[in-house]
Amino acid sequence: MTPRRVALCFLFRHTEAGREVLLGMKRSGFGTGRIVALGGGIEPGETAGEAAAREVQEESGIVVDVADLLELGPVRWRFPVKPVLDMDAVVFSADRFRGEPALTDEIDPCWYPVGQVPWDGMWEDARHWLGHVLRSQRLDVTVTLNSDNETVRTADFA
Repeated sequence: MTPRRVALCFLFRHTEAGREVLLGMKRSGFGTGRIVALGGGIEPGETAGEAAAREVQEESGIVVDVADLLELGPVRWRFPVKPVLDMDAVVFSADRFRGEPALTDEIDPCWYPVGQVPWDGMWEDARHWLGHVLRSQRLDVTVTLNSDNETVRTADFA
């Protein structure tokens, strides 16, 4: 079975309080109730960057140009007991965009100080790789989940 291809995008801004990242409370679909990155499936004929920009706009109302995306690398999730959930993501970041985040059917977006990411509301695996994104570092990681499909068995960096 081929893993689902997705694109994730982390938007950053600078305020008087410091650097912030846009995350959102998932309101529907996979991961409902968790704080997640903006992003979603890559559609046929679409590049990962195009998907990231489209998903940001659909989920938050913010417009980001593909040319302003920085590709940080892949994150692959493997669910050995439920491989239908396997995903291969391309992770992007951007600090140039237009608009303010707005509530949508899928996401309730919110800015968080980079030093105060709400880890307890996120998937456990984020603790293994999200630090790279917050530091604007390249990443290439495969996360393998345990049989509960939630906790991390391994997080292997290439």
